[in-house]
Amino acid sequence: MQLNCKVNVVNRLLPSAGQSGPSRLVWSNVTLTENKASVIELSLATSRNKTGMKYKVTNNIEQIFSKFVSQGKLTLRFRQPAHDLCLSGEVRHMEKILAIIKGEDPQLKKGTLCPLLSNCANKVVIPKTKLNILSRADYPVTTSFPDTLTSLKISGIALKKFDRRLLHLKALEVLDLSSNQISILPESIHTLAKLKQLNLNHNEIKVLPPTFVNSTRVICLDISHNQLVMIPSCISRVSGLQILKLDHNKLRSLPSTISKLRSLRTLTVSSNEIRTLPESFQTLALDHIDVFGNPFEKIEQEIALNPESLNLKVPTLRAISAKSTIKFKLVS
Repeated sequence: MQLNCKVNVVNRLLPSAGQSGPSRLVWSNVTLTENKASVIELSLATSRNKTGMKYKVTNNIEQIFSKFVSQGKLTLRFRQPAHDLCLSGEVRHMEKILAIIKGEDPQLKKGTLCPLLSNCANKVVIPKTKLNILSRADYPVTTSFPDTLTSLKISGIALKKFDRRLLHLKALEVLDLSSNQISILPESIHTLAKLKQLNLNHNEIKVLPPTFVNSTRVICLDISHNQLVMIPSCISRVSGLQILKLDHNKLRSLPSTISKLRSLRTLTVSSNEIRTLPESFQTLALDHIDVFGNPFEKIEQEIALNPESLNLKVPTLRAISAKSTIKFKLVS
């Protein structure tokens, strides 16, 4: 079995010598093999370590930390050498390694040594985490999107439909589909569980799916320059939302529940058809707001110009002086 993931090798003997090793994860190529003696070995290669490292796994694992394997994290503690291997990668890869080490997976290559030790630098592949597609020619039609992507921008290519393949990018944190022709968002968009920023400006979207409220990690939503006519009241459930851009739509009102977005700091709703703002609007702790270009209703109240009709009682100067004398105890 061979895979790419991030690895941090921790030497447990360094602290006793008053030293500390590297504390960051490095992209590495990990290979698990089984030799003719049925001994499982783990080989680790990085672009800097050209000779590679090999660990005996069979009867050499002191402890396995697998509490967060469902989040793609796994730590192996070896007896000899006194190293901890902290692995971070795809959940299915971590589960596969765990199954092999526990002897629960029979799919091991017998008699195969690590092929990376002779040419590690050429074999270590750093998975792509960022991808920008700005022309139709660059759009993957016959190939899939790398499932390691954390940031994806597909902008200005006249994309008419939301590509459902994007829903399989479980590591995605930033998605930019601006300046396209998308009109419908999938109901299952909330399955992008790690999504933090979603940019959909300059499209043709008319409805924000109610299921979007389950995207609880989203902190920035830009859906300006679309065809929205309303915002669902359940938007308040996106509790972490900090930036909300709704400019240049066809909104006639904002839901009163918007006041429940306690983390909201930036709200722009310029150039819509909004006539009034909800009363609860004033409870928002905004740093920036833009409501320019909306046909707000003017509240006009006629005031009589005849002083006698106002029935105003203005105290005399003597009365004001007497009140101040008593209040501040000015009598000697």
